[in-house]
Amino acid sequence: MQTLKLKALQHLESQGKTLKVGHDATPQSIYDDPQIYPQMLPWLFPYGLGGLTQQVHKKKISDIERKRLLLMYHDKHFQTDLYFPVIAFNHEQLKVGTTGSFLLTRHHNFNSIASNLEKVNKHVLVDLAKCMSEGEHVKL
Repeated sequence: MQTLKLKALQHLESQGKTLKVGHDATPQSIYDDPQIYPQMLPWLFPYGLGGLTQQVHKKKISDIERKRLLLMYHDKHFQTDLYFPVIAFNHEQLKVGTTGSFLLTRHHNFNSIASNLEKVNKHVLVDLAKCMSEGEHVKL
C-alpha cells in the first residue's frame, strides 16, 4: 500500500493527469432509468443510446431478456467486456433483493406488526427457508 501511495504522489508531482467524478444532488434510481447503463459503460453504448428500460421496450421485453440479447450481440463486445456481465448480474440481484424485501403496512398497524416481527423465532424462519429452497410447498 505504501508503494502505491508513493507512486500516486510521484504521478501527481510530475503533473500527471487525474479524473474527477462528480455526483448529482439527487440520487439516481437503479430502476427504470434508461441511461444508467450508457452512463456507467459509455464505451458499450455509443452516443448514449441502447440502454435498458427504454420506453420502446416496455411490456415487450424484460430487462433480463434484454441483457441476455446484449450478451449475444454479434461482435461479442458485451461478452468480452470486463464489467458489463458483472454489473448486469449484480444489478439484477440488487433489484430482485430490494423488491423482495419490502414490507407494506398501514400506518396505524405499524407498531403491532413491528413488535410481531421482533418476536419471530429465527430458527423457525431458517427451517422454513430450508424447506422452501428444497422445493417443498409451505402453507402457513
